[in-house]
Amino acid sequence: MTKRPPAVDVACWLLWFLVAAGLAVCVMVVVQRDDLGAVWSPMQVGDSTVQPVEFVPVILVLYGVTALLAMTLIALFRTGYNWARHALAAVVVGVFLVTVATVRTDPPRLVEWAAIAGAVICAVTLVFIWHPQSRQFVREAARAAHEPHPEG
Repeated sequence: MTKRPPAVDVACWLLWFLVAAGLAVCVMVVVQRDDLGAVWSPMQVGDSTVQPVEFVPVILVLYGVTALLAMTLIALFRTGYNWARHALAAVVVGVFLVTVATVRTDPPRLVEWAAIAGAVICAVTLVFIWHPQSRQFVREAARAAHEPHPEG
């Protein structure tokens, strides 16, 4: 197996940082659920029977599924699977879109700044995931997997 280049290591560290940052955002959402509920729930109009949306369980489950997927894909990317690299890029693009959408809802300042920071980290992570060193690493790993191994 070939040695991992710096771009792959940096991409993996940034991905792990995104997983940890996602956990911090979940804690922030739980703590600030009332402020976010005022922004994210439909407004009560007159004698409407529309109930406010309970978004905390949805966010926690979404984070859990996405974090487990990302952790699994990080392990596969580190061993040279190109499809895991592309799947991680898709996850990061999804997180980027969520952060941009969050900023557009006019959330509390702390959530807004966390979303902006997350978007920047996502953009930098994509650079390292699609870096030429990363592409070369997965190609060499695929080539090494298809080479015959000497007996003995």
